[in-house]
Amino acid sequence: MPTVVIDTNLIIAGRWKRNSSSNRIIDWVIEGKLKAVYTTETKNENLYILEKVKAPKDYIDRILKFYRVSKKVYSKRKITACPDKADNRFLEAAVAGNADYIITSDRDLLDMKEFERIRILKPGVFEREVSP
Repeated sequence: MPTVVIDTNLIIAGRWKRNSSSNRIIDWVIEGKLKAVYTTETKNENLYILEKVKAPKDYIDRILKFYRVSKKVYSKRKITACPDKADNRFLEAAVAGNADYIITSDRDLLDMKEFERIRILKPGVFEREVSP
């Protein structure tokens, strides 16, 4: 079973488009078809942004369920490989959790294509290539 880190933009996209690759990926984690890992920093960012965009309670509850079935990891290493410093937290989570993929729509991460054998893919590409 692949292990993934999902970027904030995937969670936000899922809030706006129910029938999207982003939502299917969230569902696969909740259903146990994918394993997701996160750090306190990535989770806090996601919940903060959901609050800022005034996500409905049922969607926030769904994301909290996503986190209940995901694995919290602790980064032991500071990574500075991404030009956007804030995005390094997703690389740190992926390395700490031995992830296979980072799923994102963020151009700075996507331009990297891979980091230490962790593939970096858009949600739609991940769905087509890796669909569990």
